[in-house]
Amino acid sequence: MIEAGEAVSKAARRVVPVFSGERLMALRELHGMSQAAVAEAAGITPSALSQAERGNTTLKPPNIAKVARLLGVMPDAFAERPEPDFAMEPQFRHLRRTPTRERRRSERFIRAAALVAANLRSEVRFPEVFEFTHDVDPDKPVADVADQIETAAALTRDHLGIARDEPIGTDLLHRLEAGGIIVVRDPLTDDDIDAYSAVVDRLPVIVLDGGERSVWDRDDFNLAHETGHLVMHRGITHRPGTKSVESQAHRFAGALLGPADALRHQLPTDLDWGRYLELKRRWGLSMFALVRRAKDLEVIDDATYVRAMKQRSAHGWRFVEPGANDHPLPAPRLLSLAASLAEITTADLAKRTHLPEEVVERILGRQQPSLIDY
Repeated sequence: MIEAGEAVSKAARRVVPVFSGERLMALRELHGMSQAAVAEAAGITPSALSQAERGNTTLKPPNIAKVARLLGVMPDAFAERPEPDFAMEPQFRHLRRTPTRERRRSERFIRAAALVAANLRSEVRFPEVFEFTHDVDPDKPVADVADQIETAAALTRDHLGIARDEPIGTDLLHRLEAGGIIVVRDPLTDDDIDAYSAVVDRLPVIVLDGGERSVWDRDDFNLAHETGHLVMHRGITHRPGTKSVESQAHRFAGALLGPADALRHQLPTDLDWGRYLELKRRWGLSMFALVRRAKDLEVIDDATYVRAMKQRSAHGWRFVEPGANDHPLPAPRLLSLAASLAEITTADLAKRTHLPEEVVERILGRQQPSLIDY
């Protein structure tokens, strides 16, 4: 019987002729590690690692084995293979504030999520891929394209089979999954990242923050915001994170969760916080997203809106407002259910995708038993 260490050594020798520096870089960045950190932890020189990633040299088999153990993969994960392409690059809301290393880690993670999804799609019948688009010029101020955005949100509801006057409440995540969007939650996202999205090959993917600050109403808005990017900005050359692009996605989120014709007559004309809390529980928009919606729909004027923002700070509601703990965080379940139906273990899925097992575990998420069929 071959010992585990011997198996890794043999695999390292086999991979040398097809070793890929790009694969090494991808797995290192997936862990959010610098070259220096990997080199030190693996006991190799930074120069050797840097040259290998550039494709100038190949690591020697013992060093391949060391790095593979460190990154949680078998050496064959470093074999040359095509990386999934971005059909729409990741949309980061605070692009300038997001550290480069974290941005690169997130880009690798969303690729990994798409890879896991694609692998499971070969075993299980998934919903049709979400490909609906309604283009909005990403360079135009939101005021100039407000009607187009409202229309895009209404048509998105139609595409997802959601009535235009129906509150989505806390069910948006599962509506998106059923509509062909891959949603995952990553507990290791940077504090400045609430959510981000991309289209990898054909698959649209949304990654939600899984940190301690996450609450259901912010999640709903983030999901709607990222859906706005998928609908309005997919296939259009644009720079992610600009003021116009993000403002458009914000307006879309409000319109998707609170359609104008259905919500306008329910919004108070003053700062009736009790009424806003009631509407929050019904429509799935935070109280301040509802206040912003009231301003956008001209139910309240600019002065009232400014007063609301001041009260928000005075009441300490900037990050957590009343009703934030009324519901648990929505849990993505499509990929986990697919793995269960295909009877594929996390370890097997990690081997098939050449990803670290702990990354696959994060992508699938921890699931609670359910008595409700998906």
